[in-house]
Amino acid sequence: MKIIGIYADSYNGKVGQTFPYMQFFSQFGYVRLISTLDKLDNIVNEIDMLVTPGGADLTSSLYGKAPGTMDGRANQHYEYLDSVLLPKFVESKKPIVGICRGMQSINCFLNGTLNQHIVGHNQGDDRQSTRQKLQFTDSEEEYYINSMHHQSVEKLGDGLELLAYSQQFRGCYSDEETKMTWRSFDSKTGNVIDRQEIPITIEAFRHKELPIVGVQWHPEEFNCEFTVSEIKKILK
Repeated sequence: MKIIGIYADSYNGKVGQTFPYMQFFSQFGYVRLISTLDKLDNIVNEIDMLVTPGGADLTSSLYGKAPGTMDGRANQHYEYLDSVLLPKFVESKKPIVGICRGMQSINCFLNGTLNQHIVGHNQGDDRQSTRQKLQFTDSEEEYYINSMHHQSVEKLGDGLELLAYSQQFRGCYSDEETKMTWRSFDSKTGNVIDRQEIPITIEAFRHKELPIVGVQWHPEEFNCEFTVSEIKKILK
């Protein structure tokens, strides 16, 4: 059985992770929590896949920007684990999955940047509802995801390629705007009836050579089929 390592959060003297994360990743193997209390030097040899989960904003210096007025506090535990483990897993070419904040962290580690504040991507406390439209670079499908973030990938990191995207909402600002084809579908037939080049929000990427995938949404909340498929590809 594969061993899946996921960061444990630390708060108020407690160390743990939420049930949706534990349940979702258990379909890929035995889930093992990783914390700053571990002997981290050997983790790369102990687990088969690293999961860096969602959570707080990233420290802006990690992507070369000054603190923004809308930046939230960073998670020191997650950032420390990223700094120690991401280099080891990239060097060893072992699978890495990034969820929301984790996707952003992988992107920054690979010299990408973030949009520090965007609008229209925070659906509140209803974490299982999938209302955000998602489209893909390699298919004509339309998919629905949840959305709970106010920062996003701006410039893709070295070796990363775009997998999926959503519309960029009015009021979003980016120094490095990405445009892609947005398709409109007939509600009855499902056929594409219009295509427009529009600014988009990067929602998923994979690495061109390494077993790395990142998604901006929270697949653990609705057992996202797309994410499951992408994880299985890198966990062969």
